[in-house]
Amino acid sequence: MKKLISCFKKFYLIVLLLSLNDSVTFSQPVFTKITNITNPVVTDTMESTGVCWVDFNNDGFLDMFVSNGNIVSQNNSLYLNNKSGGFIKITTGNVVNGGGTSIGGTWGDYNNDGNLDLFVTNRNNFGNFLYIGNGDTNFTKVTTGSIVTDMPNSNSSGWTDVNRDGLVDLFMINFTQNDLLYLNNGLPNFTFTKIDTAAFLNDGGNFSIDGQWADYNNDRFPDFFVGNAGTQNDFVYKNNGNLTFTKTTLSDARATLGASWGDFNNDGYLDLFTSGYLNQKSRLYLNGGPPNYDLLPIDTGIVSNDPANSVGSCWGDFDNDGDLDLFVANDGTLSGFLYLNSGFPNYAFTKVTTGTIAGNIANSFGCAAGDFDNDGQLDIYVANRLKKKNFLFHNDGNSNNWITISCTGITSNKAAIGTKVRVKAIINGNAIWQMQEITPQSGYNSQNLWLHFGLGSAAVIDSIKVEWINGLTHHFTNVQPNEHITISESGNIIGISQNSNEIPEVFSLLQNYPNPFNPVTKIKFNIQRKSRVSITIYDLTGRLIETIAESEMSAGSYEAIWDGSRFASGVYFYSIQAGSYSLTKKMILLK
Repeated sequence: MKKLISCFKKFYLIVLLLSLNDSVTFSQPVFTKITNITNPVVTDTMESTGVCWVDFNNDGFLDMFVSNGNIVSQNNSLYLNNKSGGFIKITTGNVVNGGGTSIGGTWGDYNNDGNLDLFVTNRNNFGNFLYIGNGDTNFTKVTTGSIVTDMPNSNSSGWTDVNRDGLVDLFMINFTQNDLLYLNNGLPNFTFTKIDTAAFLNDGGNFSIDGQWADYNNDRFPDFFVGNAGTQNDFVYKNNGNLTFTKTTLSDARATLGASWGDFNNDGYLDLFTSGYLNQKSRLYLNGGPPNYDLLPIDTGIVSNDPANSVGSCWGDFDNDGDLDLFVANDGTLSGFLYLNSGFPNYAFTKVTTGTIAGNIANSFGCAAGDFDNDGQLDIYVANRLKKKNFLFHNDGNSNNWITISCTGITSNKAAIGTKVRVKAIINGNAIWQMQEITPQSGYNSQNLWLHFGLGSAAVIDSIKVEWINGLTHHFTNVQPNEHITISESGNIIGISQNSNEIPEVFSLLQNYPNPFNPVTKIKFNIQRKSRVSITIYDLTGRLIETIAESEMSAGSYEAIWDGSRFASGVYFYSIQAGSYSLTKKMILLK
């Protein structure tokens, strides 16, 4: 039987390799380069290397963090989404006035308070930064503990729950030095214990650049990839579940500056892309699946035969057709590469050679995909070095359906890092399962904690499966597309659903039910005519703690579900703003 399985895998790989060379015809997404001089994300000139799309103020819109100290000490950048297609540059606070030779950042909720925290890596023994998020534009800088007093030559980092105890730990990649792991001690103070002697950390002779965490063998323990510069091989470390790892050497002696995990062929297993620097070819690895989950190098096809100075990369369904496409950022004289995936059954890639993406050249390092204007289309931001303006490419989109999913843990870490989401829909007459994982880094020092799935013409999502890192699984059926939903580990979809499209006589906001509640309640409201609608939650002090909805809504009756599991018992207020109509009501969370 094992021999039969092995033969099948080899046959599948041969078919796949052949298909990657085929010519593919399909609709190409159109991008517009944002050049508005009032938009600071495209006018600032820094030594930018990494970019993170992150909703740090919990208002339902992606904000942005950019690391800027690649060569010299510079302040990093934090941009607040103005919800109108632009950004406001934050100029006060610790995050943007700390200087540093910062090369990247990673976001996660290490104290499990519901607000995202930021760790920033610095080169040249500068010392790294840790900022505690307060749910707004203010952050508290941590100044004690080895996690910020150590002076390594750090290249990248990632929050990950390495031991699955419900707390994210911090892993740090150091250049020509041993890597470091800081275990989160949890309550009461959320301090860290440094581990620096484990076998998987002692590759200090390697020129380690990049570290990417993901559960590539589906055992819900996070594994990680290490990319090395120079002529050294790259490594994959399989998590054994007891703070030990089994090392696999990838026969890939090339300068690898970045890598991205993504299931490009929709078989349910994470594949791996590694970028090739110094005019070297990149590499695409196919996950062979059980029992060994071997990463099989694909040596044919455009993705593996484009020599360049490639650094960052990001997977994303840019045409919303139900499969992952790939964008690669290049340092030097080449523009970025956009490879479009043809999808089922061949999953072949075609390189986009015309249009905005192919016509903009800079010294590009990090890149990340994110839907910053909530229109259902993945946009791309590219961080450029040598004082060159960064790129923001707006995806003008098509008529295909989509869904964006964020997750919030309870016994798992609050940011849900390590959680897998599987989405099934009928696309072009075929039952397609897609899978993505919430990861702490992607490409080169870049990140987005939200998951975006294209759905083609599918009018309904047949199934959503959420596999939490703690072993719990939730299953939802018949979910409507074209929404941003939040899935809670309590087993609820937190978001907005339309109950009726009948036109109500008036705008109204009804009393939540149940009330008191623990921890989930429903909020119903009526929209008389098409309006820009905002549903927000406030605590007893009047502080905004969550935005449930912020979008254009047609006339009809709606229901919002709010999960208060990460908040303390007490009195809260919920508010609606729809055009000129506004109303606020009180509710009680009782645990």
